[in-house]
Amino acid sequence: MRESPIKRLVYAAVFSLLAGVLVAAYNPVEHVKADLRADTSGVRAGLHLAAHDLLRG
Repeated sequence: MRESPIKRLVYAAVFSLLAGVLVAAYNPVEHVKADLRADTSGVRAGLHLAAHDLLRG
């Protein structure tokens, strides 16, 4: 027997709220900070290599 579309929508909403609560409890701010640190160090390394290549000729 198939479930009604409204029942599936309610299940989807409940599970998405549950996933949001789990992510919020996991402290995603630290992950964002780590991503930003990794991105800035990657950009810094890329600029260093580009400058080195340009100066080398």
